[in-house]
Amino acid sequence: MRNTILISLLLILLPVSVSAQFYTITRDSELLPTERQKEAYKHVEKDVIKREKSKIMTKDTLIVRPDNQKKLDGNSRNSDRKASLKREQQKNVDDIIKAENQLPALTIPNLYKEIIRNGILYPKIVLAQAILETGWFRSSVCRNKHNLFGLTNPRTGKYYEFNHWTESVRAYYTKVQYKYKGGNYLLWLDEIGYAENPKYIIQLNKVFQMIR
Repeated sequence: MRNTILISLLLILLPVSVSAQFYTITRDSELLPTERQKEAYKHVEKDVIKREKSKIMTKDTLIVRPDNQKKLDGNSRNSDRKASLKREQQKNVDDIIKAENQLPALTIPNLYKEIIRNGILYPKIVLAQAILETGWFRSSVCRNKHNLFGLTNPRTGKYYEFNHWTESVRAYYTKVQYKYKGGNYLLWLDEIGYAENPKYIIQLNKVFQMIR
């Protein structure tokens, strides 16, 4: 009988004890993580740190720092100034080439202006000489050598050749008229033997009367 009572009491108290022990373990496990949980927390923490670092690096590559931006802006301005200077220099070269290619065409008004510009005396008579010598600018000496006054080299007896007809106008002064000291210009041309044709002065005077 006594044993029966003890067994009954054990059966009654055993569930309570087991329940209390289970509660204690459960409560402790919730408050105190196991070693496995600790390792899991460490891995999660490492992953979070890596993701944050990755985000920061991505931002650094996308966002330009102020000091780097200043350098980029400075380089851009220097590049623009160099390009502008290069364009200006090229424009100056183009203007020079254009000016050289825009020498006056051979016309009577342009020739007359060029004679006056070179300070040549009796410009109408000299203009008549150019017309007579070149046959109104049609001779081969005029077209091929740009020589308007039949100027020849006394050493070789050959016609001077010029790059442009305006050069021959200047040469007329430096090779012919610089010798003139005054008096009737037509007679002076005859005296120095400007042309071999004995009727040169008569023909020159006719052209002069036409253009005066």
